Amino acid sequence: MLPPTSSMNLADLHQLGRRLTAAATSAMKDTSDLGPTELLVLECLYTTGPQPVGAIAQRTGFAQSRVSTVVAALHKRGLAELGTDPADRRRTVAKIADHARTQAKEARSRDAEPTLRQLLPALPDTDVDAVIAALGTLNAALGEAAPSTSGDLDL
Repeated sequence: MLPPTSSMNLADLHQLGRRLTAAATSAMKDTSDLGPTELLVLECLYTTGPQPVGAIAQRTGFAQSRVSTVVAALHKRGLAELGTDPADRRRTVAKIADHARTQAKEARSRDAEPTLRQLLPALPDTDVDAVIAALGTLNAALGEAAPSTSGDLDL
């Protein structure tokens, strides 16, 4: 049984985020020849369509310089196409290459449950089910919240 609700300080919240990120990163490395950041940028282009690098950075939480490097690497591998923003010709817009859509779709559809279960081997299945359900609820609620305007996160 899960312990009663207790308070979580910001340091605990930050550490939890880092642990979940590390687990997801490790699982992604095991299933693709792309790195986790590349997969997440590709997935962003898959779900949102053509985007300037700054918009990708805002959506993913990665630093703009990191996204710029990743987009260039994806372009070099033929997984992303680059063009000029018609509204502002100084900006470059990235678009997922048609043949990369399958890879992005597969990355997006991979289930996180096995990874989460590996993180919690000592908990009974019913408690793990509750944690997974709570994380799903949290993710949905945060998805409905206004996006962060801070570009300071470099996950």
